[in-house]
Amino acid sequence: MEKNIERKSGEAIITLVASQEEWKKEQSKEFNKLKSKLKVPGFRVGQIPDEVAKGRINHAEVLENAVISLVNKFYQDTLKEENLVPVMQPRLEITKLSDEEAEARIIVPLLPVVTLGEYKGLKVALEEVKVTDEDIDRELTRLRNDHGIQQVKEDAAKLNDTVIIDFKGYVDDIPFEGGEAKEYSLKLGSNSFIPGFEDQLVGIKAGEERTITVKFPDNYVQNLASKEAKFEIKCHEVKETIIPELNEDFVKELDYQGVDTIDQLKEKVTKDLEAKKTRQASDNRLNKIIQTIVDSSKVEMSSLIVEDEVNAEIENAKHQIESNGLSFEDYLKAMNLTMEQYRQNVQVNANAILTRTFVIDEICRKENIVVDSKALNDKYAELAKMYSMKVEDIKEALKAQQNELLRQIRSELFTKFILENNKD
Repeated sequence: MEKNIERKSGEAIITLVASQEEWKKEQSKEFNKLKSKLKVPGFRVGQIPDEVAKGRINHAEVLENAVISLVNKFYQDTLKEENLVPVMQPRLEITKLSDEEAEARIIVPLLPVVTLGEYKGLKVALEEVKVTDEDIDRELTRLRNDHGIQQVKEDAAKLNDTVIIDFKGYVDDIPFEGGEAKEYSLKLGSNSFIPGFEDQLVGIKAGEERTITVKFPDNYVQNLASKEAKFEIKCHEVKETIIPELNEDFVKELDYQGVDTIDQLKEKVTKDLEAKKTRQASDNRLNKIIQTIVDSSKVEMSSLIVEDEVNAEIENAKHQIESNGLSFEDYLKAMNLTMEQYRQNVQVNANAILTRTFVIDEICRKENIVVDSKALNDKYAELAKMYSMKVEDIKEALKAQQNELLRQIRSELFTKFILENNKD
């Protein structure tokens, strides 16, 4: 067997070329295996003449079995001789296969080769944290909207009102799947329905029936895209949302400890916003440091690792989309994407995630950032205190999630290391 090993981009490519002698021998061996299982009337099993067996055995199967047998034997030997450690299943490509010759190519994904850039002493400034009057007003408005009360009204529906409706949709006078609902709550102006639907319900009153016509967008699901639809609507109720005034009564309704006046509420909102923006600024700085390290590092990884991640992400997306009652093909159409474009987008994202992961792994390896028993027990003690539980009970409760907990602790240790070694 002639062997050739080529190493590149975090993978080894093994080319195996069988000599004629061993190739003929392997074919004979696989032919005899199949012949030993053959049943032919008038002959004992295992005693069938070759000429009779040849007419009943698929020769392509003999060749395929023979080349796989040779590959398996020499592949394992090559791994040991070359000290290769695959990180996932290799890819086999049979490049030549006939009675006279057999040649195969095995792509073996190896641990990525990471060349780190500078990861200490980086100067990344913390964003200035400032809470503006607009921020405070926006938060106060959000609080008031969150505590709005819906009440039934007799008047016609306006934008931002909520209507309780029955509806049934038709295309070419035929009801279509998903086009019917009873007592559906719809906020007018929410843009949760197709364009034109909500606008045509402005002015409707409780008890009123109305027929509206809309056109589905060109990038809608395949069976409805660009088609005109008629909806029969029956309105049961119209509700308006009463937004509370910003006064002392509203402040008391919020029931925040130590907050009884509008000024105290504004002070609390300001402090909460400052804390939130400070956390965001710290997170942004950490991400910028890590991205700077990633950008200055080089990761050579097998294309098979990226491909495996892409396939896993696509399968996960398909499962989520189809579990919501939408076909993956219709989803792509709604997003105005071809499968090739979608795959390219996923590949870019997967490559970025994997690169970042391998850079972090290499820093942890180089700096011996590991989760030892002390770090694990400290985390158990921290969680026990947080949830007012016994340490033993926390350990039992988290037994099934221990791997996830270990990853979380290592992430915290890595973050601590990065921040300590890269100041403002």
